[in-house]
Amino acid sequence: MAKTLRFFALMLAVTGFAGGSLFPTRAPEILTDHDFGPLHTHPPIANIAPVIVHARSVAWLSGTTIHYRLLYQDPTAVHVYAQNRWIAPPASLLKARVRWRLGMGPTLGARPSAPIERLVIVLSRFDQDFTAPHRAFVRLEATARLYDVATTRVLAQKTVDLKARCAPDARGAVIGLSDLARKASRAFAHLVTRRAGVKG
Repeated sequence: MAKTLRFFALMLAVTGFAGGSLFPTRAPEILTDHDFGPLHTHPPIANIAPVIVHARSVAWLSGTTIHYRLLYQDPTAVHVYAQNRWIAPPASLLKARVRWRLGMGPTLGARPSAPIERLVIVLSRFDQDFTAPHRAFVRLEATARLYDVATTRVLAQKTVDLKARCAPDARGAVIGLSDLARKASRAFAHLVTRRAGVKG
C-alpha cells in the first residue's frame, strides 16, 4: 500500500513539473469575431453630392453580441451566442458597407468640405428567430433618411424589413444576417445614387 501511494505521489510530481495532468482537461472555449464578409472596392460614383453617413441602432443592438429568440419556447426572452460575436456593433458594420457602395471607403477619413446631404440610418432589429429547434430565420429592420444639410429637409426615405431562412445555429445567424445587411446597404445607398441620377 505504501509503495502504491509513493508511486502515485511520484507521478503527480512528474506531471506537475511537466505542466501536464493525469486527468483530461476541458478544451478552451474559443470566441470568434465576425463581420459581414469581405468588402469589395467600388470605383467612386461620379456626380453625387457630398454626403455624410451616420448609423445608429436601438439600445439593445448597440453592443457586439449576436441575438436569437426561441419563439416556440419563450418568445419574449432574448438570448446571445456565447462563443460568437460581431467585431463591431452591427450599425457600424452596416455604415461601413453603405460607404463602400457609395465609393467612399469604410471609414470617414476627411469630411467633405461642403457636405450637402446627410444619410441617417437607424437599425431597429437584427437577430435570429427559432420557430422550432431545427428551423430558424434571420430578420433585419432599419430605416434610412436622406437630409438636406442646410435646411434639414428630408429628401428621401427608405424602410426595409428583411427576413430569410437560415441554418439553426450561430453560423447560420452570421451568414444570414450578413446577407440581409448587404441587401439593406444596397437599398440605402440607392437613396443617394437615385438623387444623383446614377446607378448605385
